[in-house]
Amino acid sequence: MKFLAMIMVLAAIGSCGSSEKKINDTEIVESYPNGNYKIGLIKDSNEASSELTIIFNDSLKTVSGYSGCNRFNGTYILDGSKIKFDQLVSTKMSCPEEKNEVESKMIEALADVNSFILEEETLTLMKNEKNMLTAFKTQSNMMVSYQASTRGFFEKIWINQEHINFSNDYNLAVSQSSEYPNTEWSELKGMIDEIALDSLPKLQPPSKTNQHDAAPAASLQIELNGESFRTPNFDHGNPPKSIENIVNKVLSMKKMAEKE
Repeated sequence: MKFLAMIMVLAAIGSCGSSEKKINDTEIVESYPNGNYKIGLIKDSNEASSELTIIFNDSLKTVSGYSGCNRFNGTYILDGSKIKFDQLVSTKMSCPEEKNEVESKMIEALADVNSFILEEETLTLMKNEKNMLTAFKTQSNMMVSYQASTRGFFEKIWINQEHINFSNDYNLAVSQSSEYPNTEWSELKGMIDEIALDSLPKLQPPSKTNQHDAAPAASLQIELNGESFRTPNFDHGNPPKSIENIVNKVLSMKKMAEKE
């Protein structure tokens, strides 16, 4: 009996050890990419001067950013420490050759990525065990987008701290980009800081003629730290009062850019 009891104890100890090893061998990812990152390295090449960015929205599983010449967006799929980017599309701006080369390297790297490591503020995107992109978390990288459309009319404007982009092409195949004075961004950001972003989806449009194609249907969207806040459609030229100054500022910044 003593011999049998000893065998049972040893078996239990062995079982515990096996379970512990199984837990230790299981890779647990405690956090996921979310928010804004500035890309410092593509493979082993330093690209910090190119102002490349990648923005993750963890709730929607969408990704966007600036790839050196154009802005891109798409979706991604997570499975533990595995990640796959999908449906990536970008604007079609024409840029100098050196910017095109950086952009090609970045898009090719994203297409190859299949895993990631996130350590505090540093995100490493990898293909198997090879580093493809290294990015660093930034505190705030706001994107402001305004879009208005109806049959025969389309306008999209999207602005971040560095650039304003705008297009009248439904597919964004043709777009323009420009820089602007820092004071313009500061004024726009100051207006946005005065509103509660989570109130945007609840805004009531003052008129709804866009529902009958009597006016273009417009919307304002603000992305901040991986979260997206979008208004319901309202009539182009008649936004809700609480965002009227923001919409007017976006439109005036576009006019300023067009004159350059």
